[in-house]
Amino acid sequence: MRVIGLDVGGRRTGVASGDTETGLATPAGVIAGLADPTAAAQAASEAASRSAEVIVVGMPYSMSGRVGPQAEAVERFVAELREAAEARIETVDERLSTQQAERSMHRREDRRGRRRPPAGASDASAAAVILQSWLDARR
Repeated sequence: MRVIGLDVGGRRTGVASGDTETGLATPAGVIAGLADPTAAAQAASEAASRSAEVIVVGMPYSMSGRVGPQAEAVERFVAELREAAEARIETVDERLSTQQAERSMHRREDRRGRRRPPAGASDASAAAVILQSWLDARR
């Protein structure tokens, strides 16, 4: 089953793709973030173009597990996405996914001597972390 993962942000939303057969998630790019009123429609279109049956959205809960302003904004996004997409929508706790993705990217950069990745690379990597945790939970 094909799935996509989303790391929803204010300016950009990271996208990852994967499937339950391989159990692997890979960064796939970025689309509009919460500041853009077409963000949910773009996410639904991305899912349709990849024939995704499930869209996994990271929920940015606070470290204490509470729903703060960012999580409330993502909940509104998820409600819009449910209206726009044919795929099933699932949410997962995304605490520390961005930091984990950035640490992984920096380790690769340091080892290879590369410069910082282009804007959005950490968003797509964070989406892959979110999606990979969802895939791992289903094994």
